[in-house]
Amino acid sequence: MNKIYKDKKIIFLLLASLFTRIFVAYFYSDKALANEWGLILHNYLISGVFGFNVVINENLAIPKFAEVGEIVLPTVFMPPLYLYFIYFIKILSNEIVNLTSIIIFTQIISSLVSILLLYLILTKLASNKFFIWVGTLSFAFFPLNIYATTQISSVSFQIFLNLTFFYYLILFLNQKNFFYLILFSIIGGLLILIRGEYLVFYLFTIFYFFFIYKRNYKFILISLFITLLTISPYLQRNYKYFDTFILTKSFGYNLLKGNNLSFKVEGDIQSIENIKNSKKNIKLDNNYEIHLDNLYKEKALYFIKENPIEYFKLFLLKVFSFLILDFNSTYPNYFNFFHLFPKIFISITSTLGAIFALRKKGFYQFLSIYFFMNVFLFSIFFILPRYSLMLLPVQILLTIDFLKYLDRKFFN
Repeated sequence: MNKIYKDKKIIFLLLASLFTRIFVAYFYSDKALANEWGLILHNYLISGVFGFNVVINENLAIPKFAEVGEIVLPTVFMPPLYLYFIYFIKILSNEIVNLTSIIIFTQIISSLVSILLLYLILTKLASNKFFIWVGTLSFAFFPLNIYATTQISSVSFQIFLNLTFFYYLILFLNQKNFFYLILFSIIGGLLILIRGEYLVFYLFTIFYFFFIYKRNYKFILISLFITLLTISPYLQRNYKYFDTFILTKSFGYNLLKGNNLSFKVEGDIQSIENIKNSKKNIKLDNNYEIHLDNLYKEKALYFIKENPIEYFKLFLLKVFSFLILDFNSTYPNYFNFFHLFPKIFISITSTLGAIFALRKKGFYQFLSIYFFMNVFLFSIFFILPRYSLMLLPVQILLTIDFLKYLDRKFFN
């Protein structure tokens, strides 16, 4: 590690990355907490409950900024880690410094650490310095990666935690140091607390490396115990409110948003609103969101069962949109050359890399399966531009492996 810090090239790269992100933040950063983050934080400060649905009368609860005395229903809709981070920053800022500015600056710093982590991972996986620097530079200056740090979004922290997860996994596999297993497992728990689907990816990771790759039940049990310990405070919170051990309850919402009569790749929020507005008899208690999500799931499954062929076609279109291009995207600047060209290029090379890596038993085969699991899982629901960004570190690693293969095949 000390050798890394003495390497002037990586220091200059981190400084250039910092100035680039600050420059972009000056022109494009969010200026205030928006959407559910600002709503839930406000409601917690008013009521002491993390939630966005506020009881209006005995038949109606709506997402709104609560007033003193109003009942806020606890939310189990989204994982809590990013929200806890925002709350922690608010306490530290003490209203002296703009909250949004501190959040974005912290995200920029985490992005710089992510660059360093990817560099360290590449030094352990690739001996050729050219490929190490191609991968690191591509990641550091990937346009969407820079832009994301300037927005109020958890994606920068997801990337940071994901790279930390991979880094300590590699260290443990190489050195069998239990300290690295502990860190890997704690990070696995934090990933689950920032995105619920990471539970699937975490379980796949320990199953692959400690059962398929090298069978060791002791490592599985130790890792499971530490990860469970990490997420247990939130499980306890949810048991207190909902009388069940649950992490999130948004499967139905995500399934209906992505599978409805609009057939939109990005999903359709109107379908959600129509179901919600048509059901006035849901009991307004702590389980309100759970009952509502079950209704969303039933409606989505009804649509899919009624027209399975069309929804399978929609699934394939989502896969294509995830990897290559969503022709009907409504996101601002989506069709900008500096967004589309890097996205399409890295998607093609990483997909080819993933196909080739499937034959290798070990870390790259794991990355390949991990890559396809992400693509297919998200395509069941709906596809947003930032979803592909969450896979960027994996795509960089698979692309570098593919370039190494081409180098061996044609130039060596």
